[in-house]
Amino acid sequence: MFGVLYTSQDVTSSALAGLFLMSFSAAVLCFVGLSWSNERWRVPVAMMGVAALATAIAYGGAAALWLSGGGASAGPRFSAWYTALPLQVAATWFFVRTQGRIPVGIFWRMTGAALLMVFARWLGDASFFNPTLGVLLSIGFWLYILGEMYFGAMPGAIRKSSRAVRLGFFWIRLLMTIGWAIWPILHFVDVVIGAGQASGVVVLYSLADIVNLIIPAMIVLAVAGQDRY
Repeated sequence: MFGVLYTSQDVTSSALAGLFLMSFSAAVLCFVGLSWSNERWRVPVAMMGVAALATAIAYGGAAALWLSGGGASAGPRFSAWYTALPLQVAATWFFVRTQGRIPVGIFWRMTGAALLMVFARWLGDASFFNPTLGVLLSIGFWLYILGEMYFGAMPGAIRKSSRAVRLGFFWIRLLMTIGWAIWPILHFVDVVIGAGQASGVVVLYSLADIVNLIIPAMIVLAVAGQDRY
């Protein structure tokens, strides 16, 4: 990937290679942070690190394929999402769990919903059934996750926590609300409307993944550090 020359005007190549480096750097920071985080924070920090690493591997392959002239496909992105999104949701549950006991059933339901959210979009993208149905099913699972984060036991467990924890949960939840909305919109443009993996779509997906997959990892790491120092 780094042996191929591309100019600064090649926005797509820059976005793919840049996201590989950013997500890999986020993973390294999370893994290094395990050495100085309190024990109760190590599980969510490690999960966010693995999610960032999975994103880096997928984007490294996507960047190499694009630079070799092979174009782009949603396949590598879905491969990363199958790992990254359930891990991110699970990490959020463990993030809240550091502040008190919450039902473990929420963990399994939210993690399963995250996996099914990706699976529904993939079924539509792979034309196993109507792409619009895939988007709608995906949105349904996403709304369930948001319901748990806004109205379930999780916000109640956070309410009496420190300011750093409350702010961290607020921003993670906000990113899952606004940032995650970008994915079904882009999927609709890509698959339903038929724009395909055009350069603009690939760049927008990359920007969305920065917001949705890298920034939450840095938030968890920052809160863990605030709790320690």
